[in-house]
Amino acid sequence: MSFLAGALTILTNPLLMTIPFLLWRKIPLPQANYLFIPLWVGFEYFHFRWELSWGWLTLGFSWSEWPFFGHLAGIGGPLGLSAWTLLAAALLTTRPLSPIPRYLLFLAWTFGLPLLASLHQPFRPHTHKPTYLLQPNIDPYAKFNEFPPDSQLKILLALFPDTLPPGSLVIGPETALPVAISIDQWQEDPWLRPFIEKARRFQANILLGIVGYKLFPPHQAPPDASMLPSGQAYQSYNAAMLIRPDTAFVHIKSRLVPFVERTPYLEYLRFLRGWEIDLGGGFGSFGKPLTPPTSLPLYPDNTPVTVGVCYESIFTHDLRQRKGYLLGILTNDGWWKKSSGYYQHFSYGRLSAQSLGLPMARSANTGISAFIWPDGTVKALLPYDTRGLLYAEVPVGESQSLYAIYSEWGAFGVCIFALLLWTAWWFLVGRWKTSSEK
Repeated sequence: MSFLAGALTILTNPLLMTIPFLLWRKIPLPQANYLFIPLWVGFEYFHFRWELSWGWLTLGFSWSEWPFFGHLAGIGGPLGLSAWTLLAAALLTTRPLSPIPRYLLFLAWTFGLPLLASLHQPFRPHTHKPTYLLQPNIDPYAKFNEFPPDSQLKILLALFPDTLPPGSLVIGPETALPVAISIDQWQEDPWLRPFIEKARRFQANILLGIVGYKLFPPHQAPPDASMLPSGQAYQSYNAAMLIRPDTAFVHIKSRLVPFVERTPYLEYLRFLRGWEIDLGGGFGSFGKPLTPPTSLPLYPDNTPVTVGVCYESIFTHDLRQRKGYLLGILTNDGWWKKSSGYYQHFSYGRLSAQSLGLPMARSANTGISAFIWPDGTVKALLPYDTRGLLYAEVPVGESQSLYAIYSEWGAFGVCIFALLLWTAWWFLVGRWKTSSEK
């Protein structure tokens, strides 16, 4: 089943990418390069919004290694970068309407627009938050099977600083605690007790990745929940818990990796249960939140932090809806081993920070833990396969990036501009050219 699920994932995504190309080839019009842009942008838009989504196919993320071009993400997000890239290609490969050489138009669009975007500084911090990142560096393939949970807890607690400033924030990675924790009865959980005591003693905030679960009466259970012999149903979640001195809040991961953490549309396709691929870390039929996630309030001033668990960090259109002043990312990138996957995930997350115009505090089990500023600057990081603690005074405040305010309208604006260029070409050049050929 794991092999079939992997094969289905590998085959489905390239096949989906052919859809905009097939539609484009059906357009019997000259200079159709401009017309391909809205087709591809439409594909990316919808592909990011269903359960079979795989963000690595987004053209805009290919610019994440160049923060200079990443400034454009603050206008239109990753989708806007995709539209900008395709329009640059269209300008270079089609006949211009003006006497200006096409390569000059290409250079002006490719470098001029990012330069203008870099002059806009949308982030205005109003305070700083002392923030610590924990990177325990535990093999994710041994995390739930071979490595004893109490040994993992000792490693995590050993990384904690001896003292914490009041109101500070400590972030641990995804599934930092590899045991099932009741979301409803968290106060009584012995695995959480050391962190509850630290939060109260230092008057601090502790954000940890957990594997949570909830129990439901049979008539109230979600459609994809599992039944227990007692007659109750349970649902497990890949989640994060914010432990404050006075209470706790839970964020349930809403974007689950297809066929790794959840079979897409499992509530309708129950016969596919068990098709999940074990790639290390938490995996299986995780549940989704019943309502869209919101930001979590930090103690004592209720500063909102936008929490993203691993895969969620590249879904910028989801993150912007949570209206946080800081991006708190918990991940477990080690299941990619020493491939390009863990580094790409980090790089794509940096583009999310630029899109939303917010600082990012990223804690990885093993991978890359880092502080990333809103302009894409990496303030400090812990490299792959390293155990350690990272500290920074993180600026927090409301973002005024155009993407944070207007979402994908920047990308749609580029599509409209491309259609206007094609329309102008058609009326000024194309109609005359077509009639002369006849």
